[in-house]
Amino acid sequence: MALLLWPRRRTSASLLGISMVWLYACSTALVADFLMASLEDDFRPKAMSVVPKADAIVVLGGATRGDTYWSSMADLNAAADRLTHAVSLYKAKKAPLVLLSGGSTTGSRPEAEQLRDYMVLMGLPDRALLMERQSLDTQQNARYSALILQGRDVRRILLVTSAYHMSRAVPLFERQGFEVIPAPTDYQRLVGKPAVPRWLPTADDLWRSTAAIKEYVGFHYYRSQGWL
Repeated sequence: MALLLWPRRRTSASLLGISMVWLYACSTALVADFLMASLEDDFRPKAMSVVPKADAIVVLGGATRGDTYWSSMADLNAAADRLTHAVSLYKAKKAPLVLLSGGSTTGSRPEAEQLRDYMVLMGLPDRALLMERQSLDTQQNARYSALILQGRDVRRILLVTSAYHMSRAVPLFERQGFEVIPAPTDYQRLVGKPAVPRWLPTADDLWRSTAAIKEYVGFHYYRSQGWL
């Protein structure tokens, strides 16, 4: 019996070892930066002076953690750059409208409403803000946003989302008939020297690797569904 179990134990030990190595690697800046570079490098930022004008700015959800118990404002997360970049585009007069796209999976307020609170706080007029409150994923972001924008004769949009998310988001909006100008933000690779050597694992680097892998999985899933 021991002889029969021995190959299984070796297989289990090998799988455990591979898993530990994979977890360690994905927790390092070396791997996280490599994965993020493969997604971000095709969507480099442009100076505000050369960003074309559009009919509307579309901001994709994913920038908040949700409403909290003791605050009237939602808690922002690492993708909050989407908000500040959209405000910069609007104040530079790149488009007269800002559409905030994002629903809710938890029964709390739709994310579009949470984002609107911050937009108003940062000085955008209420008349310039539109809200798409139904979407639960990127494909729905595009579909439901189109229903709102096409009724306003919007054809050209500045699409604001994280740079690593652009390769999936842009074609989805293009398939809805929009001329899409990518307006990427929330870049994940830092210029400065990291606090620890790049080969040491950190929780932040594991998060970045996880986000990149999730984006690759999402891209190929969407393609298999015929959405891209």
